[in-house]
Amino acid sequence: MQKLNSLLMANPYWQHCQSWYGMRPPGDRKILQLLFTVVLTGLIYLLILEPVSQWSETQKSAYLYQQEMNAWLHGNLPRARNLQKNQQAASSRQELSSIATNVAQQADISLGRVQPDRKGLSVWIEDAAYQKLLKWLVLLQTKHGVALQQVRIEQLKEEGRVKSYIHLGG
Repeated sequence: MQKLNSLLMANPYWQHCQSWYGMRPPGDRKILQLLFTVVLTGLIYLLILEPVSQWSETQKSAYLYQQEMNAWLHGNLPRARNLQKNQQAASSRQELSSIATNVAQQADISLGRVQPDRKGLSVWIEDAAYQKLLKWLVLLQTKHGVALQQVRIEQLKEEGRVKSYIHLGG
């Protein structure tokens, strides 16, 4: 406090203000003190209290928004899990389709029609060698863990050639 007082005393403007204030009548001094108090209070309000109040309101609204979002998330969690399971099932069907196609190319089998459904993948083969078809089915089952849910094989007129319908599951 003494340093501040010594700095102010060394300032000629401060000394001029003090002498000017000292020459005023007591009524004017009271009015100047009141004016100084009002201006100081207004500055404190405008520079400190108002920004803090606005910040507080912003934080309160952000908190309420987060609470609403949390309640909404907890309310929709079962639905989101269902959607996730459905999406995983759809992606596994797509993976199953690509696995079946790739292994069929390796076994030198041409797939007639491939159709994904909710339970797995339906595959129609119009004409294939029986031994190659068996190789394809064994590769799917042993290397890739694909379950054979339904197999229908019909013999064609040409010996060793077959027509088949196969339903694969994950």
